[in-house]
Amino acid sequence: MESLEEISEEEAPKGPRTSSFLSGKLTAKEILATKTQNYFAETKRTEDILTQVAFSIGLGSIWRFPYLCQRNGGGSFILMYFFMLLSFGIPLLYMEMIMGHWLRVDNIRVWKQLVPWLGGIGYASILVCILMSLYNSVIITWSLSYLANSFGNSLPWNQCPLVKTTNVTDLSCLRTVSHQYFWYHTTLSASGHIEEGVDALVLHLTLGIFAAWFLLFLTMITGLKISMQLSSWASLDLWRQAGGHVVYSLGLGLGTTINFSSKAGGNSYIQVASLVALVNLVTSLLLTSIIFIVLEFWATTSGHTCVEKSVSKLISLIKKGVLPQDAKPPEDILLLPALDYLDWISNLPQYLQYPVIRFSPSCSIMTQKDKFMEGPGLAFAAFSQAISLFPGASLWAILFFLALVIMGLSTLISILEGIVCPLQTSFSLFRRYPKLLSVLICLGGFLGSLVFTSHAGSYIMSLFDDCLVPLTLIVIVAFQNVALAWIYGARRFREEMFSKLGRLLWSFFTFLWRYVTLPGLLALFTICLTQLHRRVPSYYIAWNSSMSQEVKQPYLQSTLSWVTFLSILTFLPIPVQPLHHWWHLEDHIASDPFEKLQSKKMPLVPPKSLQFPKHQLVMSQKTDTECSSRKVNPPLIRRLNLSSLWRFSLPLSEYNQSSSWFSLPVISSLTSALSMRNTSTPVSRQVRPASVTVDNSDKSRETQEEN
Repeated sequence: MESLEEISEEEAPKGPRTSSFLSGKLTAKEILATKTQNYFAETKRTEDILTQVAFSIGLGSIWRFPYLCQRNGGGSFILMYFFMLLSFGIPLLYMEMIMGHWLRVDNIRVWKQLVPWLGGIGYASILVCILMSLYNSVIITWSLSYLANSFGNSLPWNQCPLVKTTNVTDLSCLRTVSHQYFWYHTTLSASGHIEEGVDALVLHLTLGIFAAWFLLFLTMITGLKISMQLSSWASLDLWRQAGGHVVYSLGLGLGTTINFSSKAGGNSYIQVASLVALVNLVTSLLLTSIIFIVLEFWATTSGHTCVEKSVSKLISLIKKGVLPQDAKPPEDILLLPALDYLDWISNLPQYLQYPVIRFSPSCSIMTQKDKFMEGPGLAFAAFSQAISLFPGASLWAILFFLALVIMGLSTLISILEGIVCPLQTSFSLFRRYPKLLSVLICLGGFLGSLVFTSHAGSYIMSLFDDCLVPLTLIVIVAFQNVALAWIYGARRFREEMFSKLGRLLWSFFTFLWRYVTLPGLLALFTICLTQLHRRVPSYYIAWNSSMSQEVKQPYLQSTLSWVTFLSILTFLPIPVQPLHHWWHLEDHIASDPFEKLQSKKMPLVPPKSLQFPKHQLVMSQKTDTECSSRKVNPPLIRRLNLSSLWRFSLPLSEYNQSSSWFSLPVISSLTSALSMRNTSTPVSRQVRPASVTVDNSDKSRETQEEN
């Protein structure tokens, strides 16, 4: 068998060896350049996928999912979340990914080009990003507080805190676990309800929120990157919170997914969406299982078991000479109720009360009949307990909470990208002065976040996280679904994607977008409104310092009215955009006669010299230096590959009967596209698929028409 080199030499034209050598050298360079380009493209695509995955498993998986799961029955919430992740999360995440990859623009311009009358969706997404950035920054502040308390020989949350005055001993620490006590008393300095303590700020939280926004400002200006029972399914609140967390954790409606996808390459977005959802679910379940183990440990060591542990430790300290004999408990203390042990401690002299409380183990004397902890601080209290069990606990605490701070900053930076990048491309002032936008966002974010550093700040944060943000995200995603699946058309979008990707989208997703996700989002929106304005008001988890336990406090109607006001303010850009189009409608009509005149001058049949370009669809590229990414817009005239037209007509022939515009000839498509060149409507409204059928048998008819 002849070798490849011999065949190529025989078939090569006779000529000087120098020319063949140069051509071979040039080919080698081209091959090397192609390999290098493919390598960097694949590296960039992998980086974008990892960024999307990191955003989905950020604070939502570590902080939000566990306490929602504990609050809503554990297994029932997990099953509900898994069901809604499959039916809503993955299809909607895939929808945003494929839209960003198709139009290659940010989340403001994508809706202006797709459906100009609903261009306000992008601005509404920015407002939601602002709300999320405000209360997500306080989570970073909590992490910084725990990080600052991790430097020491012993972790302060493992035991009751030091008594501030010698005359007052706080016995409430013995009524609960020290980790929960540390969270509410030391970290939050929490008030009794949401209306109390709003006007007073907690000093260390205020300093922490300043440090968080200052780090974000430095990152922005320097451009750094930080890388069950089935009967409970009838609960509307369970559906609301599970559906809201699906939208929240995947970042739907924020515009971050569209921004990521507009910069990424590749076509396998269904695999990417499934991977993101899978990693999100596995991470949430893993971290939640750890927290549930800690909760079970708290429950089994409370009550009489805690009394036995405390008495055993006191007797051991007395034998070692650490405590005097007067601190020895009564002989029959283990036969009495657990509350009698607290009464014995309260009757001790002051000089004995403090060491007894100080050396008491981290367990609850009170028997916990209800859930141990349901508030948003569950993850912090539980993980601080788990870390304290490791050898060298201080080092592990520093590493864990430092990682939590970095992850929080990374999540917040991704949210801020959904604000900065679209605004820089939409307003020339911010393009000329890019640092001005960073200053305004960070300064406004710091001032707006101060309300979450008050004594009632954690309750206000729960109001935002539980009632406001899920409601607004569901409405925005519903508008996105309507705009794509029903106004622009799911079938039309599917055909456009074929001209872009070279293969048809799975028809099952278009079915979900039209008949599953949209009705589900409308149902979730109805449930949110019902829960918000029902006769029995919604509740939040507050801290009762006298009882040393969490209590359910109802939201006042005046508090819920703020949710309604902020929701309307967030949705305001959506109706404003149609009014803006209607206001400038006369200008559009005034330019219409010229448009028609130009279309009349355009010949219906081009001259014989006009040839179809022999290239696939090429998207026009536009560089946005402010966002450091290539933004690509749909072209005015699509360039077609004649060799692929006959292949395209076969799988899409079924659409020719139901879609008349789909089977237009090539010449009329080009003519209509040219006739609309000067319209003020965005280019994407005239986007026509490359799905036209061309056959060689039509040449004779074209010749007759020309004659």
